[in-house]
Amino acid sequence: MDSWKQVDPLMYCQGEAVLHTLIAHDFEAYFVGGCVRDEIMGREVHDMDIATSARPEQVIELFDRTVPTGIQHGTVMVLMGDYSFEVTTFRKESDYEDHRRPSRVEFVDAIIEDLQRRDFTMNAMALGMDGRLIDPFGGREDIAAGLIRCVGQAGERFEEDALRMMRAIRFASVFGFKPVKSLWRALLAGRGMLSFIAMERIRAEFERVIEGPRPLHGLALIQRSGMINEVKYPVSYPEPLRESYIRTMEHPFVSSLVKRLYLLLRGLNIYAEEAEGLMRYWTFSNLIVERTTKLIRFDEQWLDRLNTLSPADQQDVQELRRAWILLELAYGSDTVVNWLECHQALLQEVAQASYPVPEWKQLAELDFLNRLLDQVREWHEGMTVYELRDLAIAGSDVIQCTGKKGGPWLGQLMKQMLESVAMGELVNDREALLEHVKDVVN
Repeated sequence: MDSWKQVDPLMYCQGEAVLHTLIAHDFEAYFVGGCVRDEIMGREVHDMDIATSARPEQVIELFDRTVPTGIQHGTVMVLMGDYSFEVTTFRKESDYEDHRRPSRVEFVDAIIEDLQRRDFTMNAMALGMDGRLIDPFGGREDIAAGLIRCVGQAGERFEEDALRMMRAIRFASVFGFKPVKSLWRALLAGRGMLSFIAMERIRAEFERVIEGPRPLHGLALIQRSGMINEVKYPVSYPEPLRESYIRTMEHPFVSSLVKRLYLLLRGLNIYAEEAEGLMRYWTFSNLIVERTTKLIRFDEQWLDRLNTLSPADQQDVQELRRAWILLELAYGSDTVVNWLECHQALLQEVAQASYPVPEWKQLAELDFLNRLLDQVREWHEGMTVYELRDLAIAGSDVIQCTGKKGGPWLGQLMKQMLESVAMGELVNDREALLEHVKDVVN
């Protein structure tokens, strides 16, 4: 293979130095796995793993800076300059426990034996310093054909590590590849083994599907395979029109995990309370759960308000503005920005698909929905304050002005001033706010 093109030159230079050191001491050494695959696919390489005939203790002796990250399995982290490299001894594995962990690891002397233990043909390639590609299982051909294929018998690979089934779907989704028939049959037969896998590992693969360039492909594979029953992924679509939310996941406006989870869960007609429970079951981080749940709750409350008022009525428009501003104060600018981006993308999807958004049945005209979205965006852009600290005066100023002791009245007054400034009813000016305080107290 020609020289590396998808790697930071400094990373390659330092990785090559690791290989050179090993080879100079009469050990075999190769770049392996994902870095070789990504280079062949023309994808950016983020890290470079190395396989060697050297034993872990020999690797540690050869390099000044090492970390024994998985020494029982033959892995040592070598720190070279600005980068770190996982250096793993050629090995084969056997006697897998709980369809996940090998109970026995045996070091071997040949790279082919090491590649034979790997999951998919595209990940079972090695590249030497001389540019020679070692590809005993046809990984390069499968990449060219856009196929996901296990090394050897798919059923055996899944028996060894059931998480490989989710990895197969993740790779198919991210790369736009197709699982070969033998892999798909083994996946259907073995999907129940996922129950042995910790949910956080399954979630990590699911998260990559959601964040990837083709989440719909991955979600469709999860649904078709029946693996949804193993990961507690809701499958029923209450209304066909709901599919617009899910299709919007691939819009460039909504590339973040929070926005895609919001569209997925809303597309499945799942409300905030249930969504929070599902995301915690899936072991998403507290931050992702909080942000996604806030986005769903904001949506629920805004739609409830919309359904009680007529945006065609000027008086109701003022009430809608008030409702919007109060919600924005409650949920914050970040939530609102995410909502606006999701719904801008959603309306574009709806327009292309020629059907309305279900919650807004009484507002089904798309041009009206676009005008309404423009209106709420204008309200959002007019916001000047979000929190009490944004006000030109503090609680201590109010106490000094009135001579009263603090108490519940102070918090209520500060909140009322925040809302009034946000509505444009009061100017956020120290003297003006203090005059307002005097008027209220008197």
